[in-house]
Amino acid sequence: MLADIVDIIQQLDFDSFFYMFWYFIIFDVPRYLLSLLAIMISLVVERKNKYPPLNLPVSFLLVGHNEADGLQRSVMSLAEQTHKGEVQIVVVDDGSADDTAAVAKRLRQQGLIDVFVSSGIRGGKAAALNLGLGFCKNEIVICADMDTSFDRDAVERLVSRFADPQTGAVAGNLYPRNGEYNLVTRLQAMEYLMSISMGRRFTSMMGILTIVSGAFGAFRKEALLAVGGWDVGPGDDGNVTNKLRRAGWRINFAHDAWAATKVPVTTAAYIKQRMRWNRSVIRYKLRKFRSAYNPGWDGFRGRDVIALSNVLFFQVVLTLSFFTYLFWLFYQMGESAFYVVGTITLVYLIEDMLTFALMCLIYRAREPERLGIYLLASTVFESYVARGVRFFAYLDELIFRRSFKDTFVPVKVKQVLERF
Repeated sequence: MLADIVDIIQQLDFDSFFYMFWYFIIFDVPRYLLSLLAIMISLVVERKNKYPPLNLPVSFLLVGHNEADGLQRSVMSLAEQTHKGEVQIVVVDDGSADDTAAVAKRLRQQGLIDVFVSSGIRGGKAAALNLGLGFCKNEIVICADMDTSFDRDAVERLVSRFADPQTGAVAGNLYPRNGEYNLVTRLQAMEYLMSISMGRRFTSMMGILTIVSGAFGAFRKEALLAVGGWDVGPGDDGNVTNKLRRAGWRINFAHDAWAATKVPVTTAAYIKQRMRWNRSVIRYKLRKFRSAYNPGWDGFRGRDVIALSNVLFFQVVLTLSFFTYLFWLFYQMGESAFYVVGTITLVYLIEDMLTFALMCLIYRAREPERLGIYLLASTVFESYVARGVRFFAYLDELIFRRSFKDTFVPVKVKQVLERF
């Protein structure tokens, strides 16, 4: 097939070539070149920025539902931190039905955690976070899931970004703890390094970062209280981040503060998680915070417009237009369109190889080279499977508002919210 693709391309003149590959030429080539340039700029800028340790007292807020298996590992990794300031550990059990409460009580008796609170009934992650925030006594609050574990210097590096008093939140960096489990987790490990970590480095540098992951991120308590804490999710992490942005706080990314999180191990679980994530893009970036585009609004800021537009264009517009292009392509060319798709996939692979090489230089400590044999699978997966999930999630939310029926939020909580 590769030889056939080469033969077809050699026979095309410029007009025919553009006609067949217009989407790739107009959208994908500029997107890739801009991304590569952005990463290079961020590396230069970050080398000039030094972040000396800040021995500020912090409160660590761990929340979860049915996380008995991961809680002790998470707490023990906090006991090994290099951060020299006080670390208060607050654990909130969101109405678990397993042994989470028993594990937390044992850790409390051993003096490994400072505060344990159980809601007794599941209220959802936002409710658990707001409940735990009331027990956090320090100004810097680090929030994480119960199944998250941390590198020894994670807290120290995360806190160092709060030297600027206008910084309201700092996102930590994440990698899959179970990334070697199977092909699905290995592809996610590749995605976390190549797309999520590298992308957030640049958006943070440009001041347009719109999400502090709920799995690992730090907040200034004053800022959280000023915006009313977390709203009912899903997508509560992106929601609270944009509330802080709108209130004038700066959002940063600590690329060297690493934590390990558990990722889905089956395709079905992956799709369910990503459908929820991508629905929230429409729910919050397009609907809830659309007033950011209104020049007459008192809180109007050009940087917020750029931040939201960046997400909507590169995630929503390009995804929807890509599948529109594929539909047009097969409608116009029939089976011959497979040769065009094959050509595009080959170029995607070349782009990913260059990005992967850069990633191996940037994240040597994570030993990404072991993932190299999955590069082709990653290219196909990200180009068509992950994109396809985003495509259906966006349409699902735009047409049916399915995020309001997501089981991530307990039914009783959604009913009260709807009445409110």
